[in-house]
Amino acid sequence: MVVGCKIENQEMGFQASERLYLGMDFGTSGARYALIDKQGTIHAEGKREYPNYMKEDSLDWALSWKTTLFSLLEDVPVHLRPLVASISLDGTSATTLIIDSKTGEPLARPYLYNESCPDALPLVKSIAPINHTVCSGSSTLCKLVSWWNNDDSDKKSTMLLHQADWLLWLLHGQLGVSDYNNALKVGYDPEADSYPDWLLSQPYAQLLPMVKAPGTSIGHLKGDIRTQFGFSEDCIVCTGTTDSIAAFLAARATKPGKAVCIFFSDLHFSLCFIRKWEASLFVVVILIFIRLCHMGFIIAKVTIDKHLSAIILFVKL
Repeated sequence: MVVGCKIENQEMGFQASERLYLGMDFGTSGARYALIDKQGTIHAEGKREYPNYMKEDSLDWALSWKTTLFSLLEDVPVHLRPLVASISLDGTSATTLIIDSKTGEPLARPYLYNESCPDALPLVKSIAPINHTVCSGSSTLCKLVSWWNNDDSDKKSTMLLHQADWLLWLLHGQLGVSDYNNALKVGYDPEADSYPDWLLSQPYAQLLPMVKAPGTSIGHLKGDIRTQFGFSEDCIVCTGTTDSIAAFLAARATKPGKAVCIFFSDLHFSLCFIRKWEASLFVVVILIFIRLCHMGFIIAKVTIDKHLSAIILFVKL
């Protein structure tokens, strides 16, 4: 379903030789795109709701996302498509697909971002460091372990991808590539730029994707897609990120001490630090934050002292 489409800057003397950049955001109920130039000026944007495809009495999310992806490409104005230099997208964090590593087709229904796998949590806690990001029933690793322990199929030709990874694969055709924002909840260590040994020693480690930095060039847009939609031959597809990180970056919170509150279908609270903190250290801050929001307060300022402690100033609305 087309929700809206907007084309801007038609009378601003736009140079036809200038390259544009296509970004897509896949949220909980729909997806949107924005086409920008290097200065961040929006030249076109639009959004789509996910179609309700059914499979065995449940929503076929993978087909719905795939259909929406190509609908958004079709919504990009025809005269602007040849100017697109690169494409990337974000997906909901910890939305997980187990796929056939030969065909790329999902082998089971996707695990959505908010689904919990409590059956896998004790095992994950037994191998991961205390308070690690994966020590949550909704983490990608818990979803992988739950599938591994409960699925009786042959696991030799299987692979884990996140929602953004799989959708980008549809565009570039190279299976098994992720980014370190999406891979965080499966246990990837962005500080060491590798999977930790405690994870690599597990039998399901064979399913883990290769990890690159967000925005890294993976390859050119597939030829059949270029031909169908009229994109240029040199259009590249880049690794993506999660929806909350994309929103954080869009808010340009690039300096330590900056904070962003993001309202999706749930609440995300992000802080920029210069040193890694484990998730559990934020629990008290987040609980206080949520409580103050209910009382009508909003964040006015966040600062960091020399010991990297967060000082958050709230003001009453």
